[in-house]
Amino acid sequence: MRKQLYFVMIVCLSLVFSACGSNGNTGESTALANNEYAAILPYESSDTRVKHVGLISDADTRVQIETGLMDLSKTYFSPNDVSFKTQKFLDFDELDATDGSRGLLGTLRDDNPNGLNPGTDEEFDTGNGTVKGAVILIDIYELDWYANDNLQGISIGLVINNSVGDDDIEIEDEQLQAYLQVTSEKLVNYMQSRFNEVTASVPIYICAYELADDNTDSLGGYVYSGYFRNNTSQYQEIDEEWVRCPSTALSTKSPKVYEEFTAFVDDLDDVIADDTYVVGSAKFEGDDMAKLEINITAHGKTAGEMLAVAQAARESLSGFSSSDCTYTVNIVDNGTTYCMLKRYAGSKDVTVVSSL
Repeated sequence: MRKQLYFVMIVCLSLVFSACGSNGNTGESTALANNEYAAILPYESSDTRVKHVGLISDADTRVQIETGLMDLSKTYFSPNDVSFKTQKFLDFDELDATDGSRGLLGTLRDDNPNGLNPGTDEEFDTGNGTVKGAVILIDIYELDWYANDNLQGISIGLVINNSVGDDDIEIEDEQLQAYLQVTSEKLVNYMQSRFNEVTASVPIYICAYELADDNTDSLGGYVYSGYFRNNTSQYQEIDEEWVRCPSTALSTKSPKVYEEFTAFVDDLDDVIADDTYVVGSAKFEGDDMAKLEINITAHGKTAGEMLAVAQAARESLSGFSSSDCTYTVNIVDNGTTYCMLKRYAGSKDVTVVSSL
């Protein structure tokens, strides 16, 4: 098995490196798929990764925040024209709320004039009552777009709470959008004044990802955005939401997808039902599903059983009717991923990577 796993890893790495050809820009490479962004190599990790993990423990949510920001950024920054770096400007020290001189995630106070959360004595109007010391902004993600070593733009993801205070008072849309406008403009002004590379002509796209309550079927999503360039700004509402599968929220959002997901689960149950669980999450843009991620978790299965599950999953993906959605299936046994299936939007073909 170990040799087989090594073989799969080598194959995967070969596919990745074979796709890495020069596109004329120093340090850039070809993206792994069409209409996706390429990272600038060698990739420079940011120390903000530690901050992100500490603030949001759920790995899936962190991935959804960053990949969702990439998807939204395609409206303003074409993957054909730019490649990305991450957190080049807003590093750990810039975000750290314990740093009185900066601390963007901290509260606004005399020794932290750049804090983006309301002051501890400030009354924030939620639309459902006022809250003192409301913690609205949780984290900040940053993607930096480059072409030929020149900064072409920046995308910022503001991760926010949808309720604040000890009583979890929900923030109404009007009050939340007012806060986001003020906060976004303050952040843009801060970056332009602090970093020489960030001039007024460099466009900055800021989106707000609203975290969902833990006791709901919703997993959150992007709700609002602002685009800033040359001292002008444009704001827009975003109708995006991740929901658990299966769930009441899914059946309400799309009865058709709920039925198709249920049929997919039934197909897997017919193969091997004991100690095998199928759950997922779906990303909706308005009423349309854009992504569906399915996790098949098993325990103590044989190689033959796992192959049967993978084959059934591949065949059953045809039961999802939308061709505008990207489908991903991960098959895990005892904590080890043995197979991944992917069907891209606009295609009926299923790509399979397996160590079995």
